[in-house]
Amino acid sequence: MRTTCVAIIVILSLLLIYAPSVGASSPPTQYAVGITDGMVGVSLNLNMVQNITYLSFEKSFTLPPLHVLARGANSTDLTQLIQSALNVTNPKARVSNLNLEIASSPWSNTTNTQWLNISLSFNVNGVTVSRGDVATTDLSWKSFRVSSEYMLGGVEVNRIGDEYFSGVATDLAVHSGGSSFIQIFYHVNGRPLDPSQFPDAVRNMTALDFSSFATPVSTWKESHVAPTSESWSSVVRQGLGMVYTQQINEAGSLSTAKYGLFYDLGGMVTAPFGSRANGDTVTLVVGALSETIMAGVVLSTVGLWSGAYLFERRIQSKTARRKVKR
Repeated sequence: MRTTCVAIIVILSLLLIYAPSVGASSPPTQYAVGITDGMVGVSLNLNMVQNITYLSFEKSFTLPPLHVLARGANSTDLTQLIQSALNVTNPKARVSNLNLEIASSPWSNTTNTQWLNISLSFNVNGVTVSRGDVATTDLSWKSFRVSSEYMLGGVEVNRIGDEYFSGVATDLAVHSGGSSFIQIFYHVNGRPLDPSQFPDAVRNMTALDFSSFATPVSTWKESHVAPTSESWSSVVRQGLGMVYTQQINEAGSLSTAKYGLFYDLGGMVTAPFGSRANGDTVTLVVGALSETIMAGVVLSTVGLWSGAYLFERRIQSKTARRKVKR
């Protein structure tokens, strides 16, 4: 029965793709968690941009050329590292099918920016319990954080602050002397800091830090896409990374310039239609899902049949009128 339901969902999803859309599309989610039959899929896309090189006294700073991949045999160590982080909240979580790609772009003199992109995907098993027609999935591990370093092909994947921004952070902290016209501010992950605190905070920045998703799924914004899925969206955290701000007051006119490594982070959890969230537990009654899907199929079939019937009647009516005129 479940196989049939999955097939029906795929068919209905394909039909929805060709349905006319209304309004603008939403920006892509950086942290996506999808619940399927007994398994959870995770997809992470971190798009970070730095403009520190644009500062007059930091022209020599750029991120090194980076491009490494982890999948299959060379992803075992990272798989264990992430699984250990998930096991802090759920000891039964098991990570599999991990894929990682990290890459940097060259510095652009046109846009005055340089990108650092990290893509990570993996499956999580052992977090769903089925009792009869009821399946419950624990997502308390979604706010996992990896604090240790991880080198892949000579490239540091996680402790990006210590590896790539430690030196420039120390230098920026030295340039803290403002004046009556210029004020300097420091932030790491949205937290204001003194110049003396800035270098250490930057050194502790990690890419695989999702502690901002500790709030329960049931408190996220819920939306319905009947008859295919339920989704919950977190509040997007903006201004993550490290920020060096110059606030200039010249002739009564105030201007602000920000330099650093910037990124935003939003999350979304998707589950089959009819699922319900209570805290970080998502529950689905499989029997109710089948009935909902079949009802949707019946309504869709009736709608298509009715449309075809009305169209046929209109064609027959036009044909009859033409015959009368002759």
